[in-house]
Amino acid sequence: MSDWRWLRGLFASGFLLSGLGCASFGPVPVGPEDIPELSELAAREPNNGEAQLRLSAALAAAGRCEEAVETAEKGRAAAPRDPVGSLVIGQCLEEAGDYEGALNLYAGFIQEHGDAPGAAAVEGRRTLALQLHARQSARSAVDREGSLGPADPQTVGVLPFIVAGDSAYHALSVGLAHMLTTDLALLRRFPLVERVQINALLEELEIPSELIDPATAVRTGRLTGASRMVLGTVNVSPSGRGMTLGGTIVLESGELVDPLSLEGDLEELLDLEKGYALRVAEDLGYQLSEAERQRILENRPGSLAAFLAFANGLFAEERGDFALAADHYREAVRADPGFGEARDRLEGAVGAEAFTGSGPGETAALVSRVAQTLSSPLGPDLFGSTLQSSVLDIASHQPERATIDAGTASASVTVLPEESEIIPSLEAIIRILIRISG
Repeated sequence: MSDWRWLRGLFASGFLLSGLGCASFGPVPVGPEDIPELSELAAREPNNGEAQLRLSAALAAAGRCEEAVETAEKGRAAAPRDPVGSLVIGQCLEEAGDYEGALNLYAGFIQEHGDAPGAAAVEGRRTLALQLHARQSARSAVDREGSLGPADPQTVGVLPFIVAGDSAYHALSVGLAHMLTTDLALLRRFPLVERVQINALLEELEIPSELIDPATAVRTGRLTGASRMVLGTVNVSPSGRGMTLGGTIVLESGELVDPLSLEGDLEELLDLEKGYALRVAEDLGYQLSEAERQRILENRPGSLAAFLAFANGLFAEERGDFALAADHYREAVRADPGFGEARDRLEGAVGAEAFTGSGPGETAALVSRVAQTLSSPLGPDLFGSTLQSSVLDIASHQPERATIDAGTASASVTVLPEESEIIPSLEAIIRILIRISG
């Protein structure tokens, strides 16, 4: 065998990468064609939880959800910390339109087994189901708009902020709405409409955030059951240094509460938002205790950079770009390692990206993929991009064309070099891989 063919075989087999701990092989997807073999195994080993769960996934992939759920329950009894059973049952519930049942199932698994290796995959599926459920509810509300009764007098909703100025700060629209919603939730004085519901409704009505006005606020409140809607604005100066937070509370009658406005430097954004939240709470008619004020003031990331990255993550997530959202959440965690919500959102985004467009037969493989991605010592996706750029950097100095799929269960290279250049290149690649893998 020539030197080149030996190198190509080395990469194609995955030997080099797996030998350095850079890739591993996880469960393979299953489908209808696997049912006979898996049924035989499950019958022979009834207490084998993995066998029962793989059979349930294959049954669900074949559209046989009733049998899949029954089999998944057997698997869950034998292997309660394995998320595949909950995910298969949940996807069958989603397929039947029972998003509430699926969401309760996912939440129950996370609450009971949140430390399990596959919990992030369940959180990712839950993230997708939340969006799908919110869209379903939005369509239903619009269809029944003419027969809806009065909104709950206590319920409050926070609309996306209207952003004026530099478009680079457009993500503050959802970032500030999210932070204000979490601040108000800390008071536990009144029900709050979930932000995902408001976003789904505005999407259903085809109203972008920059076109929200008091009339839109009233209609959105009625459709979501909220009698009080916070309509905020943020204006970033052309210099990018100064900013103003403004807005008002729109009542169900269309009446506007006295507008509020806070000015300061962009660097003071987190302080401004806290002052804004306290003012909104007062304008809603609540006298806050010192303990409540402190809870709001302390509800913040450790830096402005972390918050801006987090806001960009929320913005991407709302648009269904979970891969980009994960990148921004990762950036937020790097800026503030103690930013717990950003870590949680990162797990949900990685899981949601994996499950987007997938079927039940891929469940076990996706659980493994999400766990491996999040457990990488170099951070999700960092290894793959580092290895790819390293190999391509080598390739750029030779008369060759190289491609590599790194950081996954398989790796392959197609190269057309001069054979005399193979061994130096291989040595360089090995040195890089050893350095990366630590």
